[in-house]
Amino acid sequence: MEFTNKIQEIENNIKKINDIHDNISKKSNEITAKIEMLNKKKNLKLDDSTQLLAFQNKIIHNELVYLNNHRTIINSSLTSMLITSSENITLMALSVITMNKDILNTENNLIKSSSKKDEIEKIVNDIIHNLNLINNLIIHIREYNKELTETIKNSNLHCNTLNENLEFVCGHIELEYNKHKNDVEKLLDYFIIYTNKILEQNQNMILLKFVS
Repeated sequence: MEFTNKIQEIENNIKKINDIHDNISKKSNEITAKIEMLNKKKNLKLDDSTQLLAFQNKIIHNELVYLNNHRTIINSSLTSMLITSSENITLMALSVITMNKDILNTENNLIKSSSKKDEIEKIVNDIIHNLNLINNLIIHIREYNKELTETIKNSNLHCNTLNENLEFVCGHIELEYNKHKNDVEKLLDYFIIYTNKILEQNQNMILLKFVS
């Protein structure tokens, strides 16, 4: 699935945002140290000379707050939305596995679950695993339907609607599978755009370049 590439792009953008934050923070620390150093020179009376430095630091702190707010939004919101999708997909996988046990008498397949404490990459990998599991189960049902239809036909058994009913079940599962897959894809696409816009906006911040 493309989910892996998409989440990697988001993670790379987050790293770039964190690097920007760290660089601004270093500049703030540098200014703070310079203010403290100048203020210690009591005999030279340089207090007045540090006023603009203090003002510069206030502007930088404002930019740090701005980036921190976006980092919080990214981490909390993306994790929360992915967890919701993961839970829905997990419930669907459980339902389809139960259905397969009724039809094929197969053993339980391993379902992976996520929590809010997990890293974003782990949540996405769990989603990919469970979606692949559901897709494989759809294939199993269709194979079973094909074999059963042949058996009924060869045995002259009057069960004319069975093929259509099983295909209807597959079609319903497939629709829900595609919905969940599309929801996750659109979510990741949105956060790629969002994090790109943060980086783009930062590059065009004339005031930030002035103070840093």
